[in-house]
Amino acid sequence: MIDESILKKPIRRIPAGALTMPLLWLGGVLVCGVIALFLNGAMVRPVILTIALIGAMPAILCLIVSPFLDEDWAQALIVLAWTALAGLAVAAVGSMSTPFVVLFIMPVVAAHSLGGPRLTMEASALTMLAVALLVAMETGGLLSSTLLSSQPVGLIGPLSVILTLIASSSALVVRRQGGWDAHSARLRLLRFAHEPVVCLDARGRNMAASPEARRLLGGARRLGSVLSAAHRDRFGAAVTRVLRSGKSELVEVDVPGRADEHARRFELNLAREGDRTLMVYMHDITRRAEREEQLIAERDEALSAARQKTQFLAGISHELRTPLNAIIGFSDMMKARLFGPLPAKYAEYADLIYDSGRHLLDLVGDVLDMSKIEADHYTLNKTAFDARDVVSSSVKLMELTAEEAGVTLKTRLSNTVVPVSADRKALRQILFNLLSNGIKFTPAGGTVTIKLSIQGNDVLLGISDDGVGMTAEDTARVGNPYQQADSAQVTNARGTGLGMALVKSLAQLHGGAMTVQSELGVGTNVCVRLPVLDSQAMGLGELTQFDVRDHIRRAQNASEEIAKTTKKIANG
Repeated sequence: MIDESILKKPIRRIPAGALTMPLLWLGGVLVCGVIALFLNGAMVRPVILTIALIGAMPAILCLIVSPFLDEDWAQALIVLAWTALAGLAVAAVGSMSTPFVVLFIMPVVAAHSLGGPRLTMEASALTMLAVALLVAMETGGLLSSTLLSSQPVGLIGPLSVILTLIASSSALVVRRQGGWDAHSARLRLLRFAHEPVVCLDARGRNMAASPEARRLLGGARRLGSVLSAAHRDRFGAAVTRVLRSGKSELVEVDVPGRADEHARRFELNLAREGDRTLMVYMHDITRRAEREEQLIAERDEALSAARQKTQFLAGISHELRTPLNAIIGFSDMMKARLFGPLPAKYAEYADLIYDSGRHLLDLVGDVLDMSKIEADHYTLNKTAFDARDVVSSSVKLMELTAEEAGVTLKTRLSNTVVPVSADRKALRQILFNLLSNGIKFTPAGGTVTIKLSIQGNDVLLGISDDGVGMTAEDTARVGNPYQQADSAQVTNARGTGLGMALVKSLAQLHGGAMTVQSELGVGTNVCVRLPVLDSQAMGLGELTQFDVRDHIRRAQNASEEIAKTTKKIANG
């Protein structure tokens, strides 16, 4: 069994060249100390030992924290230690005109050995800040000469310069060699890669490739040359961006097939390696791309069929309205006995023809409106009016239907004006459909309640009933075209399933929404939220009024004119 706690421990990685400089520095400090002790007398030996110990502290610290050199805190601590050593040496001399200034190279070299460009830039900024502080202190007379500025201890300065140059240059060489070794190892790994992988230089030329990539390249010296002409510029731009930013990037390209092969599509993952090298990992997505194209084609075909269906419904609805209007008109004349008295049986037939025609005309109107909405041909004609007038008039027109069904209509309207800017016809249609559904699915003796209120900038229109109700599954389907709840099957209600779909669509055209809450055997509550409140007209009371009685009088006058004209025609 493998101890899972071991797997959770982070793997420590010591950067190449990170320990080269501190080891060389410790060796150099030891050699320089021995030389200084040999050349000087016993009087200054304690000073030399102290200087050697202080000079060795950054290197000793680096060795102590070596297991954590991949951590940010350890890297920052080492950079600070080298900067402190350089600043302390210059401050001990008391002047910036000293060989110890070269020690300020050490923090930058250490940062380069430990981390990347970001740490190197931070170390450079810290070094410049320390140098600027020392220059300011020297200018202000805060630095003074000390023991290190006098002979024979002053021999340590030249020795420190030599040691600094040797240690820093060796660290840089090892760091660069370590980078090349790692790069060479990655190139060798390409021989075992199953996917196409290509290593490019800064000019886009192939430096190395996996066996699968070599087969794909076919001897080409540049990966871009085997891509389709339409995608070469896209690939070249991606290479430029990745080399400049260092951020990986995904790009899709096509590779034309040879004589016996089909074209293939690849997803390229471009990642920068080093400063001027790019690794391109190629993943064949031909099957996925073909499947996506097939799905897109199927979607377009379905959308085209839906548009054709909508256009057909719109056309057939228009064609049906013309004969229906004639049927309704003549059956209305027969009901009114405009051509003289009718036998009771024929009068009953006229009533049935009229009612059936009106019902069929309503269905055709719903289909036509729904087809217009689906085809994006339904245009709202917004005007300013008081929503209470439309609600009151709609309730009055539905009172006879409710009375015949034995259902009571109750209204709870706002006591103040409800000014809206909306399509009056659409709002009336919403109300008719909601009231019709409420009456249709409420048994005799039940109640349908209409509520109109204001909430913020929204107008809330609610219709609740104590009818048959719906299950949760049926409630979720409410608003889908041509679908009716299963509970509708237990009533004598007729319909196409378009009523609630129209309510939902007309509400959405106004920027609103419809919500439905229902419980089987208890009732249904439908709330339509419309953000159509005209806040500027609140309290003005100067809104367009809808006088139902005026429209009724006009309809009666028109019927009388039709009757007179018909009698004249009948009399010859």
